[in-house]
Parts: sequence; C-alpha cells; structure tokens
Amino acid sequence: MDIHWKLIAFIGQPDFLLDLVIKSTAILITAFLMTRLLRQASASMRHSVWGVALLAVLALPVINASLPKWTMGAFSLSQTNISNPIQTASAELPVKKAIPSVPANSVISQPQISAPAAIADQELLQRSESVAASAFLSKAMQWLSVCWLTGVVLMFLRLAVMSVRLQSIGRQCEVVSEGRLFDMLQTCRETMGCTQPVTLLVKEEWTMPMTWGMLRASILLPREAEQWSDQEVRGALLHELAHVVRRDCLLQLFVQLTCAIYWFNPLVWLAARSVHFERERACDDIVLRNGTRASDYADQLLQVVSRFQSGRRMKYLAVSMASRNGFAERLQAILQETQDRRPVGLRTTMALAVAFVGLTGLLGILPVAFSGTAHAQQVETTQEGKQQSQAASLRQSSQPQPPTKKDELSITVKPNSVLPVQAQVPQQRQSRQEPLLPSTKQNKLQSIPVAPTQAPFKNGSRPDLVQALERPPVRSLNVVFAHDPGIGNYDGIVGRPTDVWNSVDIGTTAVDYMRYSDATSSTARLRVTRHDGEWGIKGQSGIFQGYIYHNCRCVDLETKVLDLPAGKYKIYVFAHGDAPDQNAEIELKVGARVIGKKATANDGTWDYRTQPYREGLQYVSFNFKKKVGEDVTIISHRGPTGYSMFNAIQIVPLNEPAGIRK
Repeated sequence: MDIHWKLIAFIGQPDFLLDLVIKSTAILITAFLMTRLLRQASASMRHSVWGVALLAVLALPVINASLPKWTMGAFSLSQTNISNPIQTASAELPVKKAIPSVPANSVISQPQISAPAAIADQELLQRSESVAASAFLSKAMQWLSVCWLTGVVLMFLRLAVMSVRLQSIGRQCEVVSEGRLFDMLQTCRETMGCTQPVTLLVKEEWTMPMTWGMLRASILLPREAEQWSDQEVRGALLHELAHVVRRDCLLQLFVQLTCAIYWFNPLVWLAARSVHFERERACDDIVLRNGTRASDYADQLLQVVSRFQSGRRMKYLAVSMASRNGFAERLQAILQETQDRRPVGLRTTMALAVAFVGLTGLLGILPVAFSGTAHAQQVETTQEGKQQSQAASLRQSSQPQPPTKKDELSITVKPNSVLPVQAQVPQQRQSRQEPLLPSTKQNKLQSIPVAPTQAPFKNGSRPDLVQALERPPVRSLNVVFAHDPGIGNYDGIVGRPTDVWNSVDIGTTAVDYMRYSDATSSTARLRVTRHDGEWGIKGQSGIFQGYIYHNCRCVDLETKVLDLPAGKYKIYVFAHGDAPDQNAEIELKVGARVIGKKATANDGTWDYRTQPYREGLQYVSFNFKKKVGEDVTIISHRGPTGYSMFNAIQIVPLNEPAGIRK
C-alpha cells in the first residue's frame, strides 16, 4: 500500500514523464550496446538481454518512486550558507540606519525614495513573471499527463480486446484429443521435456500456427496440417512447444504492458520488435538442435509464410510460427551452419537480471528530472527571498525614521516646508504584497465568503513578527502551502521570521530533500495529494496568508513526510480557510498508529483572523515518536463547507541538544 501511494505521488509530479523517458532510454541504449557486442552469440542470449531490459523498464516507475534520491545540490547550498554567514545574515535582517537631524528650512523631495521603490517594483515584477511562467509550465505538464494517461488507457483496452478475441477463437476451434496430430504432439512434448498442459486446436481457416496461454498453453494448427508430412508436423509442433517451454507468452504479455505504459517512447517499440525477432530465431535453434534439417525447415517456413495468414491482430498476446517482417534475415540464420544455437543458462540469465536491476536502481536514486527541479525551485525561492529582504532594507533605509532618545535627534519642520510623501509608500508596498491570482481562479472562488475586515492587526502592524525576532533558534522542518510570503515574513509558532521554509504551490505534489530552518539539507521528502485550489488572503503576511484545497469538496487532503529520521517530535499543523466555518479536523498517523485527531476553531466568527495564534483556534499540535521505516501522515478532514485545507506545517525535533529548542 505504501509503494502504491508513492507511485501515485510520483505520477503527480509535474515532469515525471521526462524522468521516465530519460531513464528508460538509458536502459534501452545499454541493452542495444550489449546486443551489438553479442552479435556472434546465440539468439537466445540476445533475446534474454532485450527481455530483461524491457522488464527493468516496466519496473522503473515503482523503483523510481520507492527509492530515495541522491543529490549534491543541497550540500552545495548548505556549504554556501555556512561559508558566508555574515552575508546571509545581512541579507535577511532589516538594516537599521541612524538618520541625522533635518534642517528647519530643508525640503525633502520625492526622488529620495523613488530609487528604492523602483528597485522593489522591478523585483516584484520579476517575481510575478517567474510565478506566471511556473504556473504555465505546471499547467502544460498536467495536460501532458492527461494525454499520457489517455494513451495508456487506450493501450490497455486494446490488450483487453485481444484477450477476449483469443478466447473467442479458442471456442471456435476444434480440440484434437486423438489421431496422428495428437500422438505427434505427445512425442514432441517428451522430446522437449515439456510438463506444462498443452491443448491442441485445429481451425478450418488458413491460419498461421500459433501459441497462446500462460498457465495452460494452446497450440493452433490449420486444418491442412492433417495433410502435412510427419517431418513438417514435427517441425511446427517443436517450434510452438519451444515457445511453451521458454514461457514466451508470459514475456510477451510483459512486453505489451511495457509498450502500453511507454507508448510515447519509440525506443520501447523498437525493443519490442527486437524481442520478437530474437524469440523466433531462438525457437528455430531449438528445432534445429532436435534433429531437423536446416534446408527442410527453411523450406517449410517459406511455404507457411507464403500460404497462411500471419494473424497480426493476435501477435500482442499470442506468438506465431513465422511472419514476413525480418523473414530474410531469419532464413539466413537458419541456413548458416556456423551459427551459435546454444540456449542461455540460468546463471547467465540471473547475471543479466542483477545487472539491469542494479542499473535501474542506480537511475532510480539519481534526480534526473523532478528532484533537480524541486531543488532548483528551492534555491530560486531562497534567492528571491534575499532579494526581497534587500529591497525592503533599501526602502527602510531611504525613509526617515522617527526620533528616539537614544539617537538624541530632533526634526523640526516649518509650516512653509514641503512634507515628504512617505505616507504613500506603505500603501503602495502593502498593495504590492497582495497575492496575484489569475482571473480564472478568482471566478472559481467567488463563492468563498470575504472577511469583513482584512487587517489582522490594528493599523496593519505585525507585533508578532517583532516578538518572533527574540525567539531562540530552532532547527525545524517548515512547510508553507500556497503563496510564499518571503524570508523575513514567516510567523510560525517556533523559530524566527528569517527561517528557511519549504514552499508547496498549487499543483506541487512532491518536494524531495526538504531543508531545515537553518538551510541545511534533510533526508525528509514531502508528498501531497492532488489539489487544484489555492487561495491568498489579502492584507495578510506570514504563513497564514494562504492555503491549498480541492475544488470538488470531496477530498480529504493528505500530506506525507517520508524518510524523516527516527526520534521524538512535536508537529504544528495550521489548517483554516478564509471564512469562520472553513476549518478542518487534523488526523496524525505515524506508520500504522493513529496519534490523534484535533480540529481548528469553527465558532461562526472572524476572531481567528484578529487574534494571535492559539492552539485549537488556527492550528493544532501533536507530540509523537517515530521509528525507522515509518512515514508521518497528516490528514486534513473536511469541515462543514466540504473543504479540507493546509496552511503550514512545522516539525520540531525534541531530541535536539538543549539550548536550541523552545
């Protein structure tokens, strides 16, 4: 069940198709190079290489989703932060600058603050363009995922239709249970050492000899086979029994499943074609090793191909004796006396399986596509946050500060002097900080009630952020959903406003190797169920200014934290919407254990918007102990409005050394 959940999360990643294409191509290219080196080996050897490679490609999504990812990017980021602590601190903390006294007759004009404001406008414009580009890319990836899933469904429907058609053909055929054909079948079974039950069928139509069935095989011959010579019947039966002994029908099913999942990758189809060619040549080698003359067998195949239908529609689940594709090369291999016709031993097959499983596992831990993208987004978010904090510092340094006793400054302005326009700057800055939502999202969310007042604190001030600066440092895992307020604006229960947070935007369902609040990398990986709703609250900053949800009101959102180190933890979960009744009940599971359920407030008022954070009002908390191999699951159950949501999550280790936790 856990692997199934991880596979669904992997499919939900925005660029998982690119990940599959790159890694499956690497596996198939390896198989191609190996078969080129084995040109002088037997067809059975080359068939084993292609078969094992396609099985590895089929298992790639499960292996890719279950293995942890290895990356050097997080180490480089942490080393950069450690090596430049002064620069990091200066970029994150606001700059306080003493302002000299202003002469009485001086005139403070607009250009003194226009430059910082222009810089801030440019940075915010670049950030909005980056967000728009990311949203467009995420939307495009979602459409590609829909197209891929549609193709997979159609391919599976085709396989189902072929299976039904094979069963229908089997019911239309006559079962042979006695006579010359039946006796020769039993003789050939003893020659091949075949212990699997085999049903012999004949049909009036001129059909190609073929075999199908995994548990109980069925061999179909045309009615004309009753007029064949004993040598011709023996050659056809030995070839079809070779498919039965080699379990080619089972491998053919896996090959078709691989083609159905990777229908967009042409290399997979080329590999499936190579499997078909090498399979028929390997069965020809078995027939020749059992005493059939090469010239007689080649003449029989030539007659079969020229006189009978090849059954193209049945080739997806059945294996036929011959086909026109690649027939010339096949005859050449039959007539070549020096051709290697030895079968593949069990040790060789196991060695090939171990080699390709190891290659698949190595590719599975490499962040070829999504992991690198997620880390790049985190680095980009950090850089944008630093740029924003620097812009805010420039604005603050450019604006006159009120006099204090410590500075012993005084400002005297005569009635005839021109007053500064600094009163307009906070309004402009406040309007810029409002989250920008596309018009389509605004239309979808018109049904959500709007708060009577958008100011959570009097005069728009944030005394909680000022108080948070005095908090002790806490090394925690912080996750903010929906809009990222930027470094310096976080107001969690623990930590400081300048802590590092991992952002989960709309459409994001996975974040690998989250960072701690001190910017160091962790082994923890985040998985979130699909959500198509995102909302930002105007006039607010901090982690409670936005949240994610699902528009259908039929989904309990679920967040999983994978590979979290074992130990004792305290978790804070923020879950409340933009209306008094848009609360949620939070359930915490660790492994198979249910730690508890707690709900945020639903009292019909807007008090949760105007009051400081309090447990049971805007958030809930749990203490838990995690063992190795257990996953942490947080479920947001729907409230009265049918919405389930997440604002933010903070996970604080309780076994950290004393002095760094709250």
